[in-house]
Amino acid sequence: MNEKPTMMETAGQMALPIGVTWGASFLCTMYGVERPLLSMLSTALPLISLFLLYRMLTVYRRMFPSVSWLHILRLSLFSSLLAGLLTDAVQYVYFLLLDNGRMLSHLAEAMQSEEYRQALKQMMPEMNLEEMQEMMQSMTIRSMVLQLALFNAMLALPFSLFAALPVRTPRKLQEDKEQTNKQE
Repeated sequence: MNEKPTMMETAGQMALPIGVTWGASFLCTMYGVERPLLSMLSTALPLISLFLLYRMLTVYRRMFPSVSWLHILRLSLFSSLLAGLLTDAVQYVYFLLLDNGRMLSHLAEAMQSEEYRQALKQMMPEMNLEEMQEMMQSMTIRSMVLQLALFNAMLALPFSLFAALPVRTPRKLQEDKEQTNKQE
C-alpha cells in the first residue's frame, strides 16, 4: 500500500486551493462594494472551499482507510489553519499595495448614513460612534491584518469541523468490519 505522507505535508497540499479560494473571496468582498456580482461571488467562494476540503478529505480517507475520524478532523483543522495563513498573506498584500485607504473611506461614508448609525446604536448601545470612527481611522495595516488573522484562526475550527463531519469510513472497510462481526 502507499506510504502515508506526514500530516503537515498533506495539510499543506490541501491548504493551497482552500487558501487561494479564501483569498479570492476576500478580494471579491473588498471590490464587491462597487460591483454586486463580485459581492455574490465572495459569498459563494467559502461554500465552494468547504466542498473542496470535504472532497480532499474523502479522497484521503479512501487512500488510507485505516485512519480514524479524529485524524481526519486534525488534518482538516491543520489545513484550515494553513489556508488561513495564506489568506492572511493575501490580506496583507492587499492592504499594503492595493487598498490605498479605500476600505476606510467606504466605512467612513457608511458611518455618515443615518440608517447605518441607527443600526449600530441598536446593536451596540454602549458604543460611542465618534470614538469608533476615530479608532477605525487610526488603525494601521499591521493592526488590521492582525485582527483579520485572529478572525481567520477562529473560523478555522468550525470550518474544519463542517468539512470533516460528513467524511465516512470507506464502504469496503465498513463491509469488511460487518463481515468480521458476523463471523464472530
